[in-house]
Amino acid sequence: MAGEPSLFARLYAPALGLLARNGTRVLLVNLGDPNPDIAFPDLPPGYTAEPKDPLDLLPWASTEYGLSDTFLQQANARGDRCVANFYEGSLVGYGFVTRCFAPVTEQIGVSINSTLQYRYKGWTHPEHRRKHLSHARGRINSRLFPRQPGQRMVSYVEAHNFASRLPHADVHPIFLGTCLIVRLLGREFPISSPAARRAGFELVRLDPAEAAHA
Repeated sequence: MAGEPSLFARLYAPALGLLARNGTRVLLVNLGDPNPDIAFPDLPPGYTAEPKDPLDLLPWASTEYGLSDTFLQQANARGDRCVANFYEGSLVGYGFVTRCFAPVTEQIGVSINSTLQYRYKGWTHPEHRRKHLSHARGRINSRLFPRQPGQRMVSYVEAHNFASRLPHADVHPIFLGTCLIVRLLGREFPISSPAARRAGFELVRLDPAEAAHA
């Protein structure tokens, strides 16, 4: 069936798991739109999903929330957009979307072509998971930030991150390819499968200037 992992992908899945256990990050690249045929329930009472400028999240810039002043300022400078979840006024989730480029680590970034928008850095507080917060963020992105004709939303989920894979599984994502971040002697090396590159998604090494501000 179109969109399902290839036979080759299924055969090397155990190898990917072994790589992940040895420090290699395994990224499964998917189309990132909510499935329009799936009706998710409304958010529970007290929860909201709101479009925000990246700088609106500066009050929550801390390791607790996985945000830094530098990241938010750079996301704002790129023109990235954000949808945030709140529970009774407290930040409990967020996700960002870019039309160009975004860092993944201090050494590696994602490059996309003009046919894609990239949904990245999705986060939900552990105490507020399984409440469809990420799906609400996706619906707002689709409604408030329309794309050019033919443009698609893409995202990735890490193979070992089961908390993130659960909401992805709920929307039956279309698998596009696999990327690896291999660590060796203190350096990281990006590997993007031919399928991911054909879809317009590729991991790239950051140059020193970009790495200094990732």
